[in-house]
Amino acid sequence: MRPNANQIKLAISPPDYYRVVLPDVPLKRIGWNDGGLCPFHADTSRGSFRINAETGGFKCFSCGAAGGDVIAFEQKRHGLSFPDAIAKLVKDWGLA
Repeated sequence: MRPNANQIKLAISPPDYYRVVLPDVPLKRIGWNDGGLCPFHADTSRGSFRINAETGGFKCFSCGAAGGDVIAFEQKRHGLSFPDAIAKLVKDWGLA
């Protein structure tokens, strides 16, 4: 049985996820963190891209990219549909 979105969000902690996909970003475990350079546009200065270590949410105050969890980040980052993002996370994180 393939994990659903809620199971994926429980299995992949946002700090662990972002440490893998944004390895240069130092994270504290709670609240909003400086997310480094925005991966969704040609960002040249830190500060506008934020990630939430509790929920997995992200927001760029420069280009407007935003989402509420690691699934939304995966969708935006790779141009995937929701089901495809779920499948990629299941495969990449060994959740099958």
